[in-house]
Amino acid sequence: MFKYLATFLLPLILLSGVAAGAEPYRRLVNFEWEQIDGAKSYEIELKQMKKDEGAAKPKTFNFKVKESVWNGRLTPGKYMMKLRSRDYRGVPGEWSEPSEFNVGLDNVNMKSPAPKTKLASTDDEKTDVEFKWDPVGGADTYTFELNSEDGKVKINETLKEPRFKTSIPVAANYSWKVTAQNDEGISSDATSVAEFTVMGKAIEAPSISKPESEFVRDIKWSRPDHIKEYEVIVARANPATKKWDVVKTYENYTEDTLPFDSSWEGGKYQVIVKAKSELRPTSPSSKIMFDVRQGDRSAAAEYTALVRKSIEKTSGWYGIASYLVTDMKFSGTNPEKNSQVAYDAFGGTGRLGLGWTNRKSNWGFLAIADMSGFTVSGEVRTFAALEVNAVYKQPIGDRAEIRYQVGGFYKEIPETIGDPFTGTSENQTISALGPHVGAEYWYSLTPKWGLQLNAHLYASVMKVSTPNGQDIDPSMSTQFGILGSYRFTERFTGLFGYARREDRMSYKSVPSDTNFALDGDVNESVVVGNYINFFAEWSF
Repeated sequence: MFKYLATFLLPLILLSGVAAGAEPYRRLVNFEWEQIDGAKSYEIELKQMKKDEGAAKPKTFNFKVKESVWNGRLTPGKYMMKLRSRDYRGVPGEWSEPSEFNVGLDNVNMKSPAPKTKLASTDDEKTDVEFKWDPVGGADTYTFELNSEDGKVKINETLKEPRFKTSIPVAANYSWKVTAQNDEGISSDATSVAEFTVMGKAIEAPSISKPESEFVRDIKWSRPDHIKEYEVIVARANPATKKWDVVKTYENYTEDTLPFDSSWEGGKYQVIVKAKSELRPTSPSSKIMFDVRQGDRSAAAEYTALVRKSIEKTSGWYGIASYLVTDMKFSGTNPEKNSQVAYDAFGGTGRLGLGWTNRKSNWGFLAIADMSGFTVSGEVRTFAALEVNAVYKQPIGDRAEIRYQVGGFYKEIPETIGDPFTGTSENQTISALGPHVGAEYWYSLTPKWGLQLNAHLYASVMKVSTPNGQDIDPSMSTQFGILGSYRFTERFTGLFGYARREDRMSYKSVPSDTNFALDGDVNESVVVGNYINFFAEWSF
């Protein structure tokens, strides 16, 4: 009796695989058995077993060896082997019982995805993955198997080519297996297995909401898809070192809201948030800076500051727009033209302005341009104005403040000579420069509602143009008003109310033999309007 041992030598198999297309693929096989006493040589008979009974008669191979070992190249398949010995006279012994064995196919060499690979992906849900492996000599088909760690993906395929492409979910771990087979039912000696990971698309950065006031109670941010946890860093600006000091770091934070510790001192803060997830790249950092009130941050202190917000401007640039609608009253006296006129006309004033303010300073500025007009006897009369002012804020208590305005202005006013309703009138324009002073009293009723009282004086002291070229006779124009305000957002406030505006301008008359003007007389025009005022203020 004997036993045999089959050993497969991979380097030799690979070399023989180069000629696989020219001749049948063969593998090197070694047999070894126990020596038989008195045996001088051995005879081996190998017979290849065919799966298909209708196929050609299988070949039988006979070999003679002197040692109890044999090696040779066999095509993959099933074989029957018999063995007998010969003594020193050359006399053979009895054949052993036939023994069946298989010559298997090579194991599959898996190329991609390589074992332990992490595949990057820009897809959010699924991505295409192509599996490749080296062809196995003698193989007719390959059994392919793909499984996800979570059990959601199970793919089994029988393939003729050494590749397979499919779409699979991202952010998951996978294992894939391949076994080579031939038509005789012979397979690889072992199933080749590899594991890999498909990473998901990088997580979007969370969007951090800026606190509405310096009374910070918590910090909130949006939650992008696929989030598992966050890394949050809270830092405070150090005025002495001009650097950021880390107040606290939160690892593996799972909430979308971070309570702001009331024990932390006030100042300028910065919060940095990064979102993390399994099998997806960490998001870019989101940052936000904000101010935290020094001292008392109690609910009572917050309410007082919140109420004041209805009249406070945000820091930086802001714009204003208003429209005043009225039934204007015009009156004019012109001794030089022997004219005295008084009539009513429907009109209005449009106004645009640009200003700047800073919460850390009481000073700012405001520039306003407006265009007024009215219609009389089908004719439209327009006149413009421009003013530039320095603004100073003076807080009064917790809810009020006065805003003083000091600056200069340019103003036009129409003049009507004769009766405009008979078609015999003559229209002219007077324009002048002068100083302007004004004051606005603002009072906060609630965090949204406020009240404004205003008064403005415009002294016309310098001529720009007059119909007769004479100097301006100094005069005073006035505006008084009351407005209710409503703060729609932190940046937008709307106002509505009443304004009385009186524009007055006069210039010296020139006496002559043909008019009633005397030395010292002036020509004067006055436009009075009781306006309904619509006003909007927007910070940007």
